[in-house]
Amino acid sequence: MPADYEALARMFINTPQGNKIIRSLDKFNTAISSENGRQLLVMLAGDGGDAVKAAARAAAGVEKDRARVLLSTLLSTKEGTALAGKIIELTGV
Repeated sequence: MPADYEALARMFINTPQGNKIIRSLDKFNTAISSENGRQLLVMLAGDGGDAVKAAARAAAGVEKDRARVLLSTLLSTKEGTALAGKIIELTGV
């Protein structure tokens, strides 16, 4: 059975979508290895990460308004704004 999954993974990687994911991962690894990326990891390891996780959980559920409040609260702080800025900078959004 594991061989079947490995074969499927190899087939997927060789598709245009798989190549796009691999390129995105390479871009992400390069970004996260930079000084700004390391700073982002430090921010995410602190309270900023908890706020982002809470907002993501709320957004994934039915609590859309709670997600907006959590993100709004996060972005109303200097640290939260810096965290959002780093994410935008690294992702190129």
